[in-house]
Formats: sequence, structure tokens, C-alpha cells
Amino acid sequence: MSSNAIVISAREVAKSYRIWSHPSARAKALLYRALGLQRAAATGYRDFHAVQPLSFEIRRGEAVGIIGRNGSGKSTLLQLIAGILQPSHGELETHGRISALLELGSGFNPEFTGRENVYLNGSILGLGARDMDTRIAQIIAFADIGEFIDEPVKTYSSGMMMRLAFAVAVSVQPDILIIDEALSVGDVFFTQKCFERIREILAAGATLIFVSHDTAAVQNLCTRGLLLHQGKLLHDGTPEECVTRYFSLVPRAAPSAPVVAGTHAAVDPAVRAAVLQHDLVATAKSRHGDRHLEIAAATFSNHLGAPDREVPLGGRATVRMLIHATQPVARPAIGLQLFDRMGNLIFSAGTPQLGFPLPPLAAGQEILLDFRLGFDVQPGEYTLGLDAGELGPEGPNTGFFHDRITGVGPVTVTFDPNAPFPFFGAARLPLEISHV
Repeated sequence: MSSNAIVISAREVAKSYRIWSHPSARAKALLYRALGLQRAAATGYRDFHAVQPLSFEIRRGEAVGIIGRNGSGKSTLLQLIAGILQPSHGELETHGRISALLELGSGFNPEFTGRENVYLNGSILGLGARDMDTRIAQIIAFADIGEFIDEPVKTYSSGMMMRLAFAVAVSVQPDILIIDEALSVGDVFFTQKCFERIREILAAGATLIFVSHDTAAVQNLCTRGLLLHQGKLLHDGTPEECVTRYFSLVPRAAPSAPVVAGTHAAVDPAVRAAVLQHDLVATAKSRHGDRHLEIAAATFSNHLGAPDREVPLGGRATVRMLIHATQPVARPAIGLQLFDRMGNLIFSAGTPQLGFPLPPLAAGQEILLDFRLGFDVQPGEYTLGLDAGELGPEGPNTGFFHDRITGVGPVTVTFDPNAPFPFFGAARLPLEISHV
């Protein structure tokens, strides 16, 4: 198989289920069909479209994260890829050995011991007893559940079951590895070991399909994202783009009363004109949102206050944003992110995290905000992400984006190579040392 061969191909794939109005309705439909009464048989149910027609191709070596809200069709799509379900419509082709870690405990017989289940899972994956004999020691060592390997699986905790299931899934050297949320139940040390093993499998040329609500894990592990919503494929692109679009899908509660605009200082026309003159939004790589609250313009000023995108390590720069409301916004929230050259999120915060609440905005109102950011990070190039959103009703850490801009910049952090380096790592944290 070539290095960029297509290993998964979906063409207008869909999956539907019949939801019967009453348990007896299904029995009646079967009876009518047996009697040749097709019209009568086609009543008493409605179709539920778990996955609506979608098409995509995944190549060898790709790490694809699938995200979406509960009920978006993620698990159904994984079961279609794994061959557990058959599509109601369309064609789905896979090439190579598939190892799937789906619902916790799936493929395990609760009455069998862990060791017996290892051999059972091996046979499901097409491996005989001799093949599993050569792998059993490695699987037991990786799972690290001690003497419980010879106890019935029904006595296992969810963490122990996940350990064993993952150890089996990665032991068969799969061409396609599918993981559905299972790693969320493990302890931090085992989770780190799992991610290390996944990276080894990817480095060997395997393909990963990864579903998780942990968006940071998706961005860290995956090179591509698929965003599902109500069974539809909304976006196919970078993990970062899919994640930001995902947060735009958070349901918003309709305001119980009209938004009453808060008191905001008028934007100085001269300052506004300067922001528009040096606007960096045009440098952005992507932008999306309904723009009910939009970033009209943004500038970057270095440690000297100049419109220069170069700042020394440890210097403080200013990101100025002109925010415009096109619709009433009850709980506005503005933020920024810093990404390194590999696309890793280094830092993210905004008005809620900084304890800087913003009054409501009426349609047509504008505000101007300065974010002063200290660049205590490794020298190199960085990009900015900017967002204008609204706090959600569930709590201070929930919300959705009205306007999301990524790839602004780049910004360059410099350092004098003749000076002692002040720290090592991605960023400098507050640290003091003293004698006791």
C-alpha cells in the first residue's frame, strides 16, 4: 500500500433507523408484508436519520479527529467504518486491518477472564491462538492490571476494562485504528502511555480515526478534523478550524427580555481610524461565525508601541480590537489565543478570565479594547487567534463564538543569543527561589 493510498472512502453514506410508534406496529407491518399488503406495511413508523449522506476520503497515515455534539452521528459513523453497521445508502470502502476501540467493554464477555477475552478479541480481529500467544505477554504488560488478568471481566472497574481493551487494540499492528471516547476513563499516567503508543502507530504509517469531546486532545493528536452536526458533515479541515466551528454550535437560550444596552465609552474617531489603517484581520487564514458581534479591525503594537509584529522575549505587546455589534448581544465576551508554528495552543484568555465583564451591546454599538500580552515564550514565529462571542447560560466557562478569526500574523519573538536564556520549555511560568 503506497504512503498516500486511500484507506477509507465514503460516497454518499447514510444510516437510518425505523422508529416504531408502538411495539405492536412492527409486528403488524411484518404481517401486512407477509400478506402482500405493502402499502399497509409502510405505516406505523418514522425514519430517524442518524447519519445523512456524506462523502469523504481518508488516506494512509492521516490522523483524523471527529467531533460534534452528542447525537451528531459520530459513533454511528465509526461503527459504519468498523463494519459493525451497514449503511442504509451509499458506498463505504476500507482497506487494511481495522482495530476498533468503541463502547467500553464491547467485544468482551463479562463471564470470561481478561486473558480469555484477549484471545477472544484476537479471533474477532482474525488472529489465531498462536498469533495471540506471541502477543499475550506484551498485552498483559501494557494493560498493567496485575493478577486481575485471570479474573472475570465483570469484576473490572471501567479503568481496568479500558486498559485491557486498549492493550488488545494496539497489539495487532492495525492499518486503521479507531478510538471512540474510551481514553477519557483512564488515569493520567495510563492516558499518557496510550497517546505515546498511538503516536508510535501513526509513525509506522497507520491511520487513526479518533472521536473525543476533549478538543485539546483532538488538536494535539490529529492532523485533520471532521465536524458532524445532526448527522451532517459540516466541515472537513484542520482540527483547529473544526474545534472553533464546534464551539459555534453551542445552543443559545433566547433572551427572556429585549437586550438593554450598557454604558460604553464612545470610540474616539481618530483612534478608530488608526486601527482601521493598521488592521491585521486581512492577514488571517480563516474566519467564520454569524457576525452578530464582529471584530471590525485589530492591530498589533510591539513593546515600544510601534505597529511592528516583532517583540523581544519577555516584552509586552498590545493587541487592540475594534468590536462592532450588528445584533443585540446580552453577555459579550472578547478573547485572544497564541499559537506556535506547529499550531499548538500556547495561551488563551479573554474578558471572562481576566475579570473584565462587558455590559450588553445594542445593535450598532462599538467598543475598543486593548489586550496587553507578555511574550514569555520561546523565540520564533507565532500566530494569533481573535474571537468575539457571548457567554452561555450554563456558567462562566461556556459560550459560543459570533466571530472567530485564526492565523493572524505572524508575530516574531526575538532573543539576544549572547544573553543567558531565561528558561526552557514552551513558556515561562512565575517561579521564585530562596533559601529555607
